[in-house]
Amino acid sequence: MTADDQKMLAEIDRLNKIILDLKNRLDEAGPASSREGEDLFRLMFENHSAIMLLIDPVSRIIVDANASAAEFYGYPRERLRNMSVERINAQPESEIASQRQQAMQGERSSFIFVHRLANNDVRTVEVYISTVNYRGRMLFFSIIHDITERRLAEEQIRNLAFYDPLTGLSNRRLLDDRLTLALQAGKRSGRHAVLMLLDLDNFKPLNDEHGHALGDLLLVDVATRLRGCVREIDTLSRIGGDEFVVMLGELAADREESLSLARIVAEKVRARLEEPHVLVLRGEGGEDRSVEYRCTSSIGAVLFMRGEGNGEALLRRADAAMYLAKQSGGNQVRFHGTDDVG
Repeated sequence: MTADDQKMLAEIDRLNKIILDLKNRLDEAGPASSREGEDLFRLMFENHSAIMLLIDPVSRIIVDANASAAEFYGYPRERLRNMSVERINAQPESEIASQRQQAMQGERSSFIFVHRLANNDVRTVEVYISTVNYRGRMLFFSIIHDITERRLAEEQIRNLAFYDPLTGLSNRRLLDDRLTLALQAGKRSGRHAVLMLLDLDNFKPLNDEHGHALGDLLLVDVATRLRGCVREIDTLSRIGGDEFVVMLGELAADREESLSLARIVAEKVRARLEEPHVLVLRGEGGEDRSVEYRCTSSIGAVLFMRGEGNGEALLRRADAAMYLAKQSGGNQVRFHGTDDVG
């Protein structure tokens, strides 16, 4: 969280305390003091730099908006008044109905929403909601904090922690988590999964002859081809220079049926990767360099379900099978526990 975020959150906390004090005064005092409290509230609402809205929780109409809200959303204040909050909330009603109910019942005060501006830009906002009795009406008083940049920074940090920056595939850390989940899922469902470790057979000569830039292009193309061979629920990882992992989850309960399904996918991967790669390196002077390269793979696989070791043990078995495939000439698939492995 940045210093600006911390400053804004501290200011929001201070505003909430002021609002609570004003509410207590409005609730406990007589009519004259209530008007005094409303005047103080109005003064704060009109002049504060924070983005503020008053919203009818039943009709979901914006009763009022301060100048900061008009500037943020890009609408004149007169336009914001009497506008449905659904106009600025980019999420469907089905997603936010329960959150609105929590706010009405005082069960929760902080929410993350996606708001749409007048120019159709979409921003992620953190909204702090309290109820106020204002001019005889119970309204939502919302303080809005734009956290779009903070969320983007958090997402970038997460990507660096869990994803390979070159190919966009999951890295070893995320793979370990997915393996743990797959083992747990096998205990519940009784279905098998398969872990495939593949190593490119002749990757180094490309780097040696044409440089690492073309080598990187080949790795990216391999990742693209792998994505076309598996389902969305499956896991793809790059765990080393030219080492990739394919994990297929939720296969069949029957071992032989699962093995047959896994062999089909493994052979699909092997065949797809042996097709020639056309690699185009963009030149700074406008001249592109194109290289056609054939790079096969050696694939080692292990079938597993509940109680069959941990992720580290599964990777070792897949590695042993992959090593045998490579020693046998490459461009092959070997399964641990079958195919003369282990």
